[in-house]
Amino acid sequence: HMLLFSMLAMRRRLDRVLVLGGLLAVASAALLGVALFAIFSTPAGSHVDLPSEGVLEELLQDAVRGRAESSALGAPDVGVSLEEMRAAEVSPAAASAEPPDPVPTPSPESSPAPIPIVAPPPPAPVALAIPRLEAAAPVVALGLDADRYPEVPDGPDKVAWHNFTAAPGQASNAVFAAHYDWVDEFGEGAKGVFYQLSELEMGDVVTVTLDDGSELAYRVTANVAIPYDDPNVLKLMDGTSKDVITLITCGGYWEIDPDARYGGNYSHRIVVRAERAPEAQAGLPAAPDEV
Repeated sequence: HMLLFSMLAMRRRLDRVLVLGGLLAVASAALLGVALFAIFSTPAGSHVDLPSEGVLEELLQDAVRGRAESSALGAPDVGVSLEEMRAAEVSPAAASAEPPDPVPTPSPESSPAPIPIVAPPPPAPVALAIPRLEAAAPVVALGLDADRYPEVPDGPDKVAWHNFTAAPGQASNAVFAAHYDWVDEFGEGAKGVFYQLSELEMGDVVTVTLDDGSELAYRVTANVAIPYDDPNVLKLMDGTSKDVITLITCGGYWEIDPDARYGGNYSHRIVVRAERAPEAQAGLPAAPDEV
């Protein structure tokens, strides 16, 4: 009898284990089904939180105004537009340089021509910080790649200043770009400097440090998302009539494209525009008076 009771007890325990295992399998299958349904029934990108602070059309109008006002005042244009530069295959350095003055033919009676005074280049940016996001990184100057597209940093911890745009503080548009995220050659992922760029709000401060030690403050006036293939992204790199900076990174959702350089592209570009702010308004120490 003891042997029979023992066998019956083992049978009951085995039945309970099988029942529990079956319930777990059913629950797992149900959860998997719900997850798959959520993935395939949700339109691509509908869950993505894209910024919409500001109006794209106003930013584009400001770029057009900037070029028109520079021409009307006789000031040098901060550049042919990026689209014109790419179409003409002009190097960034050649695009920003002023045309040389014609050399006059000397005559026996003429006095020697005065030696032209070449102004030094404006201070270049060396660091950028976004205090509210606790983001800070060194800045590297980059131009156009072999395909005539703006170059990007070679890692997640740097910010590119596109040197075919204005230098910060020069009453035009200084354009910066950085990665949203990064995957190295070993498959390790990392957040980029601009990982939280879409979270910036109107009035947030961005600071730029120049190679002469000075620090400029800018306040956010727009934060918009633009589809990846929208040519307006390039137009937002043109000069403006105000002292602004433009920050650009990726955003949205990942779209697989085997023909793309990195195997795909993000669906959008996040573009932040910020205008120069007085030091007192930005909470920075005022610059010392020149002696």
